[in-house]
Amino acid sequence: MVDPISVAGLAIAVLDQLVKLGERSAELISDCYAFGEDTTQYHNLILDENARTRLLRALLFSEASIYSGRTLFEQFDVDIQKQIELLLGQLKSILQEGCDLLERRYGVTKPTTPPLSSVPTTPSRLSLTKSLTPEIPANLTQKKSKNAFLDMLLWSFRDKKRVETIISTFNDQNSRIHEKIKLWCLASQLGVDVEHLRRLQNDDASKQLGFDKDATLRLTKAAETFNLDLELTDPKWDRCLRGIPQTLDQGMFSTFLKDGKVMLQENHLTEGSIIGERSQELEPRTRQRVEALARLLHQPKEQAFRIPSCVGWQFLPDVRSVAFVFDVQPPPQGEPVSLLRLISNTDARPGLGDKFRLAVGLARCISQIHMVQWVHESFRSENILFFPIKTTSGQDEIQYDEPWVLGFAFSRPETFFSNGPADFFPARDIYRHPERQGRPEQRFTKMHDIYALGVVLLEIGLWEPAIKLEKNMFAHASNGYAVRAQLIKHAQRRLEPRVGRKYKDIVVRCLNGNFDIVDDSKEDLKLQQAFRTQVVDILDRAADNV
Repeated sequence: MVDPISVAGLAIAVLDQLVKLGERSAELISDCYAFGEDTTQYHNLILDENARTRLLRALLFSEASIYSGRTLFEQFDVDIQKQIELLLGQLKSILQEGCDLLERRYGVTKPTTPPLSSVPTTPSRLSLTKSLTPEIPANLTQKKSKNAFLDMLLWSFRDKKRVETIISTFNDQNSRIHEKIKLWCLASQLGVDVEHLRRLQNDDASKQLGFDKDATLRLTKAAETFNLDLELTDPKWDRCLRGIPQTLDQGMFSTFLKDGKVMLQENHLTEGSIIGERSQELEPRTRQRVEALARLLHQPKEQAFRIPSCVGWQFLPDVRSVAFVFDVQPPPQGEPVSLLRLISNTDARPGLGDKFRLAVGLARCISQIHMVQWVHESFRSENILFFPIKTTSGQDEIQYDEPWVLGFAFSRPETFFSNGPADFFPARDIYRHPERQGRPEQRFTKMHDIYALGVVLLEIGLWEPAIKLEKNMFAHASNGYAVRAQLIKHAQRRLEPRVGRKYKDIVVRCLNGNFDIVDDSKEDLKLQQAFRTQVVDILDRAADNV
């Protein structure tokens, strides 16, 4: 059995070593300016990552009263503690390589940190809050080059490229550690503790790391009551909001101008949810769900959510719809266009890089939604919007790395069972997991959202609507499982030549739901970790290399 105190000691030791290595690397990179290159961006990036390391150290190892005087790190299960220590060790090795390279070439040939084996493995509790790494001697100065011109050539043609690679890898790894720790804070059993979430809301280090926004989302979702009422009752809104005719490829979205600001309106039909034939009010249960969704969408979110801020909602009885109003920033220059409309236009195909950047943005969005224990329930390409920008030539240009995800359709916490009315419309059904087609008999889960993402990724890879992959528009499909089999067949036969084997494997995995998960927690922590590792991270790396 692993001693948690020894794991904590190793983790904090590595964090301290990372800080020292970061300081020394920034100093050496700055000194390389003398060899004919502007190294400011590398220097600043290392300083930024070093600041993030310090903040993670403070968040994980500051003792807090809500943990009975212990640290956040000690609240995690031992296996999570071990993963953190292992990830930090890998990060240290990356930075150590870069620091050693620069030290040998432009500094002094002297190790900057002791080997990990020299760190005590069973420190006292008091020592956990102190640095276990000796200070770097103050007299380390850059050695004088015997041949400045040769040093400049070495930096320009060999060292620079290697240092760039190391810094990029270091940045990516540090970002993934940051996101994994956030996931463990919010999606493990610890994430149901209200006092823990409030600490993440208010702790200075947590705020600077961005954990506070996601903690607020979890608290908002869990709140039984909420003081904020987002119903738009001002008569001025009545003149702005209107019914929007739904089209097959554009959903129910439009923009309007209010007080000089461009707003996005999204309508949701509410058949069977109003009181009486001509009532001006929503049925109480539906009203509660509408308000809960508006509150969640109103909260500040990290950019990765790709969800605009909801201003409020209003019931439109004449068209039996609820209108949600969003503030989109920066202000759109024109009407939104859905992903479904774009992929239906075969004359405007994006490049491979744009496809991967769009795919990773959407996968990350699903990951973020699940992290705060929410589910989308209506993820499909007609609910993914873009706002074209005007080029200097006056043409509309789509920024594929900036999709907006809407169409939540009164999404609810996934513990709430929803069978809902039967819906056999093929153009919507095709995005639904076989367990959720027609009249659903299974409660909605994260895996159902992942299935819908798989269908959308298939559409992006082929740049073709899923409903049109079969000439008969899946009219003869006997059930949802037959539809899934057909989608998987198209993925396996057609994706690899267009977007590569890894992309194809991700689509098939999402459609099959095969993430090799055994004995998962109630919060689906293992599934969420596997989804990030086997989908988000792979797409992210591929997007960087395209």
